[in-house]
Amino acid sequence: MIDRRHFLALGAATSLVPVRAWTQQPARLPKVGILSPNPPVAGCGPDQPRRTVCYFIEGMRDLGYVEGRNVAYEYRFADGDSGRIPALARELVALRPDVIWTHTGWSADALARATTTIPIVVGPAGEVTLTRLAGNLARPTGNVTGTTANTIGQDEKCLQLLQELDPRSSRVAVLFNPDNFDFRGYPGVLAAAATQAGMTLIDIEIRNASDLPPAFAAITTGRANAILLTGDPALTANDDVRQQIIKWASGRRLPLASPGPRVAPGGGLVSLSTDLQAPARRAAFYVHRVLGGAKPAELPVERPTTYKLSVNKTTAAALGLTIPQSVRLRADEVIE
Repeated sequence: MIDRRHFLALGAATSLVPVRAWTQQPARLPKVGILSPNPPVAGCGPDQPRRTVCYFIEGMRDLGYVEGRNVAYEYRFADGDSGRIPALARELVALRPDVIWTHTGWSADALARATTTIPIVVGPAGEVTLTRLAGNLARPTGNVTGTTANTIGQDEKCLQLLQELDPRSSRVAVLFNPDNFDFRGYPGVLAAAATQAGMTLIDIEIRNASDLPPAFAAITTGRANAILLTGDPALTANDDVRQQIIKWASGRRLPLASPGPRVAPGGGLVSLSTDLQAPARRAAFYVHRVLGGAKPAELPVERPTTYKLSVNKTTAAALGLTIPQSVRLRADEVIE
């Protein structure tokens, strides 16, 4: 039998225990940081514009992750202003997420500078950036892994296609954005392929639409007879910039090749593109693996394995070219 004094002592002791100790606490949700250089998404429903972030979120959902139920997302969007990315990267790192996902070379580089301990999954970004940040694509040596979209091999194949479609293509203007980490070293990284094809590469830097007039003048001065438009989103995903380049090339009867999926359909000669949905969805699987305890070193960087070859027959005819049977047989799409 408990006497009154023992009962009071027990009551006094238990009153010192915090109330939260008597209630079951919800388990901490795994936290995933998301850094995008693009504007914020209003939503990822079928009536919303398709964005890389949506493909990633959908990939996570396919793996069973529902925001607020079994995962927490911390979003940071740069709204198209690359100058904001380093500060946003530091903000995300300060929140100590379990893993951070991003896409594009700019944001991947900013995150790698902000942390060497939090796992970073990049997908997609250029091969040049991921080679530098991962150290070893087969077995990353740091905290960065992921999937690539644009590869050096893809651009090399574009050069080969230019030669197949127009054997006169000997001086190729390579249009690239020098501020994009994915294209640092261009066009030098294509030198071996160009030499093998007997081509001379002319480097043409373009950051935005205001750079187009001097770029066009440089193409003319360099006596280029073909153009390779690299897959930088500022050039191929920007409708105004892309269409101005296509229109100018068409007016000068210059064959235009690109890994940008909208180039051939928009009037360029040929596109050798990748499915941008696939690497973002695959990155979701990498994030899932990290949340399950995997280290970046256990997740090799993946390159795209399938490409879509589109050739514009109308453009070829306007250039006085006949699409070779060897190209027709490989093409996924011949645009009339």
